[in-house]
Amino acid sequence: MIERERKFKLAYMPKTDSTIKIKQGYLMFDGNKHLRVRIVNNEKAYLTFKTIHTAKERTEYEYEIPMLEATEMLKSTETKLEKTRHKTTFEGNVVDIDIYPNGVGVVEIEYENELLALPDYCGEEITGLEQYSNISIAHEGF
Repeated sequence: MIERERKFKLAYMPKTDSTIKIKQGYLMFDGNKHLRVRIVNNEKAYLTFKTIHTAKERTEYEYEIPMLEATEMLKSTETKLEKTRHKTTFEGNVVDIDIYPNGVGVVEIEYENELLALPDYCGEEITGLEQYSNISIAHEGF
């Protein structure tokens, strides 16, 4: 599945629809491809393979996996992070607002058609800036 997304610094926290806790770890890197494991609310787990095409576009395949296996995979890697994700929508697009333990907030907007407007809680655009990628944060922090 092709995923198109833009990222922004969070200007302020809007009202959101739901909140989840995420733990994720990166298991494999191969150039523009990576494999990650993600545990959501300590209840469900997913294995995700991504191929990055451009700063805004990537292919993503995600599969639910057993929690025990996910926990073992997460323990096997040093490249991991935790975040709290707040979910909402804007003009029909999925919006994820990730808050990291150090308080930094990042807005990710997934879209099919190019965005004509942005929510006012979006600050500076950071799409494509490596230091704001989850892989970089997992490796080095902010």
